[in-house]
Amino acid sequence: MTLPPTVGTPQTTGSTTDRGSVAWLPAGPFVAVVGAVILLGAVVGAVWAAITPAMSGRVTAVDSAVIPADQFPEEYAGVATFALLAFAYGVIAVVITWMTCRRQRGPFGFAAVAVATGLGSLLGALVGTWIADARFADPRSTPIGGTFEMVPDLWLDGAVRGGTGGEWVLFVCAPLAAALAYLGLALASKTADLGVGDRGDEVSPPITSADAASRIRR
Repeated sequence: MTLPPTVGTPQTTGSTTDRGSVAWLPAGPFVAVVGAVILLGAVVGAVWAAITPAMSGRVTAVDSAVIPADQFPEEYAGVATFALLAFAYGVIAVVITWMTCRRQRGPFGFAAVAVATGLGSLLGALVGTWIADARFADPRSTPIGGTFEMVPDLWLDGAVRGGTGGEWVLFVCAPLAAALAYLGLALASKTADLGVGDRGDEVSPPITSADAASRIRR
């Protein structure tokens, strides 16, 4: 005869440590995924450098050049292209971390993704600018009166033509998109633990005296 569990004692589910807390997976895989998200920013920068439209300018004197006003659409398009790619980058980063790191879902996981996409955006701007500079000839090597092509400055230098903007503007696009995507996945989750399924506070209902007596008679 198998004795029933102690009356009134809840049964915890899931693997536990010797201290009774739920065991967590090693942090190594999560760190690797976060690192991959940051490096993905370099891919975003490379894509931007390959598809962004270039502006045309003219050298007017030694170490002096001018970009005509009619090049404003290309300048705007170059900045907007990076912003759109950053938004897509933020969403993709959330999907990757949400699907591969279930145990880290929640505030900690979101904070890690937000920081990673911010750093990835900075890396993307550096890589994209470096590749774009390699695509086009250096304006300083262009003779006076000659024309050159270049991409817009992603750092914005505190202002853009026709308006003002901070240097940080483009680098919050990915974290903002990540926040919206993370919120959407969290709201779509059917369980309070965001689908993790290993909450340590999930317990079985206590066994009453009547249930214990019924099991003993069996």
